[in-house]
Amino acid sequence: MPAFVVLPYDTDVDETLPRLSDGDRARLDGLRDDAARRRFLAGRAALFAAAASVGELRIRIDARCPDCSLSHGRPNAQGASRPIHLTLAHAGGRAFAAASRHPVGIDAEPEDVTAERRAAIASLAPGRGDPLRRWTAIEAVLKADGRGLRVAPDAVRLRFRAAALDGMRYRLRFLREPGFLVTSAEQR
Repeated sequence: MPAFVVLPYDTDVDETLPRLSDGDRARLDGLRDDAARRRFLAGRAALFAAAASVGELRIRIDARCPDCSLSHGRPNAQGASRPIHLTLAHAGGRAFAAASRHPVGIDAEPEDVTAERRAAIASLAPGRGDPLRRWTAIEAVLKADGRGLRVAPDAVRLRFRAAALDGMRYRLRFLREPGFLVTSAEQR
């Protein structure tokens, strides 16, 4: 089962700074807005905490984008004792992270989104039931898959607590975080 961590953006991140990779330091240095810096550091702190929850205390995070090599891509754990998969989502002033020994993805949406956002999400994730729940499940699967939105969202097939994409199966977990819909997808 994946380890989950939720951290607000105002979390004390002093211990996170020395653990940043060169790419992450460059990204942080390029963020001029204090809110963006807090968001980024809370995300990295959440990833480190999730990795620690599965026994990986000394990892580094490499998040190089496959297209441009800047540090804004999928987070990968470097220096782990065994393979570990990391995932991160941001919503409503919080960083949501998960770590697992299997490919994992996570996504979160505030429950109180505007009607316009809900309608936009419903158009991206057509189907029955709550569009926010469908969208967080689809996003979690796409993150676990590793290709993200390079894959059309309608390629993900959702079932009650499971999903499938390109022949791979994923177990869905709906997490409890007050005020948010949070879903994780772990490859089986």
